[in-house]
Amino acid sequence: MTATAPLVSVVVPTRNETANVRPLWERTREALGSTAFEVCFVDDSDDATPEVLAELAAGAPEVRYLLRQGADRVGGLSTAVVAGLHMARGRFVCVMDADLQHPPEVIPILLSEAEQGADLVVASRYSPGGSRRGLGGGTRRLVSRAATLLARLLFTEARLSADPLSGFFLCRRALIDGIEFRPVGFKILLELLVCVPGLRVVDVPLTQAERASGESKATMRQGLLYLGHLRSLVFDVQGSARMWKFGFVGISGLAIFVPVLFALSGPAGWSPLLAFLPAYALSAIWNSRLNLRWTFADLRRGRASVAARYQQWALVSGITMFAIFAGLIAAGLTPWLAGLAAALLAMALNGFANRAVVRRRPAAWARVAVDQEVQTALARLARQVGADRAYILPPDGDASGFPAGLLTHVVDHRRPTLLTEAASYRAQRRSNIESASRLLLPVVSEDRVAAVVVCERYAPVGFDAAALEAATAAVAELVPVLAGT
Repeated sequence: MTATAPLVSVVVPTRNETANVRPLWERTREALGSTAFEVCFVDDSDDATPEVLAELAAGAPEVRYLLRQGADRVGGLSTAVVAGLHMARGRFVCVMDADLQHPPEVIPILLSEAEQGADLVVASRYSPGGSRRGLGGGTRRLVSRAATLLARLLFTEARLSADPLSGFFLCRRALIDGIEFRPVGFKILLELLVCVPGLRVVDVPLTQAERASGESKATMRQGLLYLGHLRSLVFDVQGSARMWKFGFVGISGLAIFVPVLFALSGPAGWSPLLAFLPAYALSAIWNSRLNLRWTFADLRRGRASVAARYQQWALVSGITMFAIFAGLIAAGLTPWLAGLAAALLAMALNGFANRAVVRRRPAAWARVAVDQEVQTALARLARQVGADRAYILPPDGDASGFPAGLLTHVVDHRRPTLLTEAASYRAQRRSNIESASRLLLPVVSEDRVAAVVVCERYAPVGFDAAALEAATAAVAELVPVLAGT
């Protein structure tokens, strides 16, 4: 990175925090001392907070802010955090609240853990030595604890931290590049844990302070949004909550098998053993299609092996189920009761046989973010072209930080692109006004675009044609690494 790039970017969403932003800035500056840092405020305020931010930015180059109006505020706190992440230029990114309940003095501790190798460091209220006394009344503490337990129950990834709903955390910037965050409410840490599996997570105890001034943003509506967020993470993120999906599919298959068996062996007058065959076939087809399309949707590159193993054990469990069913019928049980008992035993066998694939972490593209070989190559590329940083996006990744259609154009045409944006729409006579310059370079492997490398520079002078040519040549070394993504 260039000398001007900060080591850590502190992202702070604000809404009507006039009395808090200045003390927050002063405490952050004192806590980080000589560390190269920046504070990125994203403000949705209707009070005097924008004026205070403007004053701070005028006197401190480390302060950057984005004022959002109208439609830009849709999504509230969650989209404000995402906007701040797009602003961040540091090697590490710290997200925290503006209400001083998150002590800035904890940031150096989080940063130290990350520099020692952690991918994600969480300021946890529930770790030994932590406290949630700043949450206020007992009801709010109870709701917070229940929400945390629900997240940890649904997602194995959430169990990597004692406090997966914390609003105060720090991670390596590379982790969030290319992730299409769709948080609802203010639980973006949970989104990160679920969407980027395989992280090395460290908890640091946090004593949550009392709110200094202003009003809490936690409301009943935020609680409903949180439940909606959980639904989205379960249904919209491939590979998430796999154990629960597998169980749900099994129960839904049971809801097909038993009624069909009852209808055929009862009103239709078929023999129980004969009625078993179409009832099982229908439920097995349903289970197979739903599991392969939903439960194991993220394992698409290993789909053939996953499907073969699943079908193999489905056949074994089906034979076992028929044998148990026949034995129970011979013992005098009614067909539907015998079928229910046999199906439950077969479900247990099938679950045991597929336990390894059910427990497998989601196969997310974002695993390249924690690949040391990739990150070393990107750091070398950034030095070669004088970029503040270089990172990778999947070809269908988050393009919200670019002009509409630009990423798609680079992927479709497979051509490197140089984009430089002026500091503002006004003509600038000064030579020291920073502009944003980006190189977008497709990584082509076997006639397909495996990824797009982005180099960013914020400086008075943007990238030139020579930098574009050098970056294009350097990106070639990433092809073998990314060929399997």
